[in-house]
Amino acid sequence: MRILVTALLSAVVILGSSCGKDKDDSKDRKFVSVRLDNKIYLSENPKGIAYAPNFQDDDPNNDYYRLEINGRTVNNDIVNITMAGLTIPFPPGVYPCSKAGNSILVVINSGGYPATYSSQGSADCFLTVTSSNSITVEGTFSGTVRDLSGVGGSRTIKNAAFRAIYTVTAQ
Repeated sequence: MRILVTALLSAVVILGSSCGKDKDDSKDRKFVSVRLDNKIYLSENPKGIAYAPNFQDDDPNNDYYRLEINGRTVNNDIVNITMAGLTIPFPPGVYPCSKAGNSILVVINSGGYPATYSSQGSADCFLTVTSSNSITVEGTFSGTVRDLSGVGGSRTIKNAAFRAIYTVTAQ
């Protein structure tokens, strides 16, 4: 009887430990994902660099932090996000592309001819920081980007998101 009880308790312990909830690693994933019209461009492990302002020069136009997130897809397409802010980490909020220092750049190198799309001058383009600390930044972005060559016209970004690790360096 003692052996049967010991075996039963051992089985319960083994089953209990194997049925435990797995760790959620989704927050560890770093990416930039862009849906441009009907195609999704995904960059894994983008590079992030935050540039500290240079308050010692005479130029007041560079007295802000600049965060650049640069991603490249497996097909060599490029997605660059740039934001300007007064502090690191960037506080959660909306960063309109119509404001100087905030922009989205998408370079399509796959499928046909290269095309470069920019949010420059777009009034309906927004970057939104949803979470940020001194190491990572996370958010979404959407809006209209236009072909810089003038050939492709405008395209719409929807359901775009990013999560990146960044380092801080001097400008």
